[in-house]
Amino acid sequence: MIKLWQVGYLIALLIYLALLLATPINLTNVDLGRHIKNGEIILNTFKVPETNFYSYTYPDYPFVNHHWGSGVIFYLLYQTVGFIGISIFFILISLATFLVLFDLAKTYANFYIASFIAVVLIPLISVRAEIRPEVFSYFLSALFFWVLWNFKENKISFRWLFVLPFLELIWVNLHIYFPLGVGLIGIFLADQALNYLKDKKDLKKLKVLGLVILISIVATFLNPLGSKGAIYPIHIFDNYAYRLFENQTFFFIERLFSYPPILFFKIALGLLIFSFVYYLLMVLKKRQSISLSLILLNLGFAYLGIIAIRNFTHFGFFALALICLNISYLKNWTKKLDHPSFNYLSFPLILLTALTGLIIINPNFFQYKRLGLGLEENNLRALDFFKEQNIKGPIFNNYDNGGYLIYGLYPKEKIFVDNRPEAYPASFFTDVYIPMQEKEDVWQKLQEQYKFNTIFFNRLDLTPWGQQFLISRVKDKSWVPIFIDDNSLIFVKNNEQNKELIQKYKLPQEMFKLPN
Repeated sequence: MIKLWQVGYLIALLIYLALLLATPINLTNVDLGRHIKNGEIILNTFKVPETNFYSYTYPDYPFVNHHWGSGVIFYLLYQTVGFIGISIFFILISLATFLVLFDLAKTYANFYIASFIAVVLIPLISVRAEIRPEVFSYFLSALFFWVLWNFKENKISFRWLFVLPFLELIWVNLHIYFPLGVGLIGIFLADQALNYLKDKKDLKKLKVLGLVILISIVATFLNPLGSKGAIYPIHIFDNYAYRLFENQTFFFIERLFSYPPILFFKIALGLLIFSFVYYLLMVLKKRQSISLSLILLNLGFAYLGIIAIRNFTHFGFFALALICLNISYLKNWTKKLDHPSFNYLSFPLILLTALTGLIIINPNFFQYKRLGLGLEENNLRALDFFKEQNIKGPIFNNYDNGGYLIYGLYPKEKIFVDNRPEAYPASFFTDVYIPMQEKEDVWQKLQEQYKFNTIFFNRLDLTPWGQQFLISRVKDKSWVPIFIDDNSLIFVKNNEQNKELIQKYKLPQEMFKLPN
């Protein structure tokens, strides 16, 4: 039974996490705008589109919309409670994920230890503060883990397991990480099979897990594209020709520049490895059976965090529970700490110590975070300017702001590209999109082909070709910059059609710091 003082401490932890997650939405470089537009179209047509219809370059190119359900949810929230409501919803789902895994952590270690580890991990958990469909994967995978672990430990009945196929059915329509659900069941099934081979006990458990995984696999086929949607996660990178920051390993990123979350990942990974070694030593010392499920979970989530920085948050959530499961043998020793005076002083000491340590280790981390709900101030200014001035396409835009333009301009204007590499042929990026920004002759050829009238660019595009392209266009007399803000830069073609716009809004070259 959780005590009143523990409730207060837990609320403090939740507030700490919520504050780090409360980051203003910048639609100019995230997917949310496109997800909202997806939801609008699906609810209006009762059909999940299967082609890249937002783009005029490849409107008929096939696209598997593996997160269509998330778009519907985000659109309904947008219509009812706006962007602030979407921010609050995202935070609440994240807090619910934390609570599910913290319940395992404090049960198998100790409230003090779980609290301290949580404080250390929360900066890592809050790294992916952008509102994305993956938040549903965090929550659903936590629920799967909680049910399966408690079933393994005989704390809940087998009936709970039959909730999992229903959750899998929801998951397959929300986010591409749905195979994790089947994978988690498979881990516990393998563990139970090994135990049965050893002592021939709990055959019923084995049968139930086998039935549940079969039903869950069937559930993955219950999506708009059936078998194609079910196996899509293993094919998504077959046509992926654009290197994304979030899909890189931390080894790759830290060679290029300083990225504060990497240090927190290393700390978390170190704690997980240390706790796992402690678990193995204690098992050997006590001559007990090794938990196959715990081994696979430690290795699996460590691997997820290592292979891509997009998994840092997912890793952080699960590290909280896994570290505490690994050190569960310490629980008896920590009972000595259960004294009223220590109870009331422990959490402030834990919080102060952890925060001081985090600031000493990486003083820039909390500067890296911004506090707020809903849209960033003036985030729609560029779109409003475009529409108010009745600027015409065709638009050449960059990869980052495709979702922003889809949200604000579709169906009146279509885009050149957006941040879904799988929605375009690989050759489009390697032979068209990147070369046209790097090579002037390619740009001249393609602007004649597509008849661009507007360039709508995210000026924070840090790719070498993006920066080079912007410099070239500012110097290019055939294009005139007419709008700039913190995120966007708009050019129009220097022609008779845009003469009035140019006279009214032309930006002087002195505004731009150009290399010689």
